[in-house]
Amino acid sequence: MDERPPAAAGPGRPVDPEKLDRILDAVLDSFAEGDMHFTIEGVARRADVSRGTIYRHFDNAEALLQAVLTRLHRNMLGNLPEIEECAGGLREQLIILGTQLLDFLTSEQGVRIMRTVIAHGARQAEHGQWIYRDGPQAFVIRAATCLSAAHERGRIELKDPLLTAEQLIGMWKGSLVSGLWMNGRPLPDAAEKRYRVESAVDLLLRGLNWSG
Repeated sequence: MDERPPAAAGPGRPVDPEKLDRILDAVLDSFAEGDMHFTIEGVARRADVSRGTIYRHFDNAEALLQAVLTRLHRNMLGNLPEIEECAGGLREQLIILGTQLLDFLTSEQGVRIMRTVIAHGARQAEHGQWIYRDGPQAFVIRAATCLSAAHERGRIELKDPLLTAEQLIGMWKGSLVSGLWMNGRPLPDAAEKRYRVESAVDLLLRGLNWSG
């Protein structure tokens, strides 16, 4: 990844939101094609913007990478209901969370992106920490927070929210996700994903003595 040139331009005008979307989309396209070693110049060409446009918003390629990971996180979690809704509709909220997770992980683009970022994270420890924080860890924390809200209202029995959330997410993914990453199985359809998510949630809630 390249750094800002020594004679970088000043702040100038804010980046147009449409251009910013094209820049972040260009990086995601690079990920999907197996390239985590993108350059500012390459992203500028792919997004059809100038290097100066990118540098007005990002100091270097690592800052751009962090922005892309943040947007992935928001896209995967941003449409979820508020935590306060979890206590009364715990099953429904967990199903929404699991469905959004599998929709991304089992999409063609999601599979290609995850293959790339996992391989990259194994080589670049700091980047791997960002990827883990904004991906797997974010989902564990979101599920754990939802479970804790229900526990505080007496709807479930819960000892370790984070561990329980990890176990739920593990059931959602099972061998499905690793099978997709290895080209060992076809993409699931909507019915298979929903059955996988719902059956895991129901199994967990029975174990937590959910009061409904």
